[in-house]
Amino acid sequence: MGILSLSTGKVPVAVKKPQMETSAMNAAESAVILKRQRQALRDELSIFAHLQSSSTGGHENVLKLLGAITTIKTDFSLLTEYCECGSMDRFLQEKWKNGKFEDELVFDGNEKEQVWKIQRDSNWGYNYQSRREKGLITTSDLLWFALQIARAMQFLAAMNVLHRDIAVRNVLLKLDYTLKVADFGLSRKLKENDEAYYIGEKGTALPIRYIAPESLTSGRFAITSEYWSFGVVVWELFTFAEQQPYSMEFANNENNVLFCDFLKEHLSSGCRLSIPNYVPQQM
Repeated sequence: MGILSLSTGKVPVAVKKPQMETSAMNAAESAVILKRQRQALRDELSIFAHLQSSSTGGHENVLKLLGAITTIKTDFSLLTEYCECGSMDRFLQEKWKNGKFEDELVFDGNEKEQVWKIQRDSNWGYNYQSRREKGLITTSDLLWFALQIARAMQFLAAMNVLHRDIAVRNVLLKLDYTLKVADFGLSRKLKENDEAYYIGEKGTALPIRYIAPESLTSGRFAITSEYWSFGVVVWELFTFAEQQPYSMEFANNENNVLFCDFLKEHLSSGCRLSIPNYVPQQM
């Protein structure tokens, strides 16, 4: 967190800068790593600038760039909106750990069909503010989070941007529960002549648990492959980010294989993530 002084007053901001601990390395290795990190921040700066060049100046569910320091190597940094509640994964984990989630779905008399609590209790909706004051989140909140992420991804698609790293850890939360999709370090803008897909660079570390099967095998990324990633994010929301996607499946795997090979085989055989307990049946 930092404070940006403007003519209109002081504004809290988030400061993103190279953070890798390099003290255990020699000077040459340290310089190479820091240079690589600065380049990643430059790439992210370019994406921010492109997104904010839209006619709307950005999107309410996409993190906004407020400034940058690019001419001083030791202070190289991006300044963005400050999100008081931090990352979505930690927020969800904390709520689940402290019993601060209230399931809004209950079963009717024959125990076959889910109904919403508001269908049983007309006061449920009116008690919304008191639940918020107690720090509770509900099924409706999880759906609201998912919808906001979807709106952000729709905007990115309209701007021809591939995020390539959408996950709850890269979503930030404001006090009023407005979400901000962030971290564009792996993002790429499709060019007009890219034939609607981007070919990943060899050696780039990618979040394979979130990548569509066709991208895993071909190395090609398209706007449509982001749909798959969004599905994994929804799974994370409704499991409160307690564990990484496919962790349980991999732990139960008896074959001694690398995770990447396991995941390709697991998905190609038609297997998918298990349906979370609290997800509405319609989803």
